[in-house]
Amino acid sequence: MALATPVTSLAYVKSPGNPSEVGKTQAELNGYSEETWAKLMDNTLEYSEIEDLVKNFNVNISSAWSKFNDNINSLNLAIDTLRSAKREMSSDATAAMNNGDIVNTMLYKAQGKGLGMSIQAMGTAKDKLSRQITAANAPIRNAQEQVVSGVRAIMIGYKNIENQEKILDSMINMYEETLRVVNQTGSLGLSTNTDIIKAQSDLTNARANLLTLKANKDKLYRTLITMCGWSPDADVTVADIPDVSDDDINKLNPSVDINTAIGNNATLIKNRHNTSSKSSSFVDAKLYQSSQDEDILRANINELYNNIITDNGNLAAANAGLEASKATQNALDTQKSMGMISTAQYLGGRLSVLQKQAEEKSARLQLNTDYNAYMQALAGNIDIK
Repeated sequence: MALATPVTSLAYVKSPGNPSEVGKTQAELNGYSEETWAKLMDNTLEYSEIEDLVKNFNVNISSAWSKFNDNINSLNLAIDTLRSAKREMSSDATAAMNNGDIVNTMLYKAQGKGLGMSIQAMGTAKDKLSRQITAANAPIRNAQEQVVSGVRAIMIGYKNIENQEKILDSMINMYEETLRVVNQTGSLGLSTNTDIIKAQSDLTNARANLLTLKANKDKLYRTLITMCGWSPDADVTVADIPDVSDDDINKLNPSVDINTAIGNNATLIKNRHNTSSKSSSFVDAKLYQSSQDEDILRANINELYNNIITDNGNLAAANAGLEASKATQNALDTQKSMGMISTAQYLGGRLSVLQKQAEEKSARLQLNTDYNAYMQALAGNIDIK
């Protein structure tokens, strides 16, 4: 296998297990078409492949519950990495606010919000996973679903950082240009030493932030691909996360989906199975509790659905803002080419455009996060509280 091919695990069948399987390809042995198997074995991590990659190549899922704590540790590492990046964004936002830099303040806050939603999603997955493995009779299917949910959250967080990296790259280019202009105008007496120091400070801080972001991105990358079965030093392309379409949202129906969620929920299943060979009063109490739990689950499903509807509206608004910012960018380009605005004014306007880009990316990832949570609820992975 190539370097970046997922490593062997117990769930991955390499050779025939009985005479009837002799002559079958690896795809056939593992229950896949040749095309699907080839995609699983390539060097690209697709969001849609996560469930199959975890099932076949995640060492902990494939081996035993005893090793499952490694996944919790991986999620903890990923959460710590994102928290570190979020602290950097918060610090930058505070510094920008103290400097009266409103545009940068809003930009850093938007980036921090994106990191925050990824941290929340991964924290939920980690908490559920931790509780799941403490149950002696927890089925491995539920464990797999929890890992899949966690990996999806990590991938969303990784792409979030990737988007921020692109924005910071653009900001650094602008700060470099700003410093060049300030130095040039300074020699003509049109800018002060304070202006030069601020431009140097902005550039230095942005470069430092980019280095930190790249380090966090690398840690998250290694966690992500390892949980999907690759070695941590493998060269894997992490594909873009597909958008949640209007059709995907229109297929959701909380009043119907609740039945699926109830049927798959581990807590409700356990309570139902715990009524056999018990006294009638015990059974009545359990049935009453199950009814209460179902009501709570129904409320949770409705809340998740409403979050998705809100997210979709926010994304539409962010898209409108992004389109408007493109017109702003065109106007800035025209004004600059005609000498109507200074380079400093032009760069200030560009920061506002970058802010709109960050808001759109944040809204898109928030919709992905909440949609993932809804689908996990249908699979039975949601708290009843």
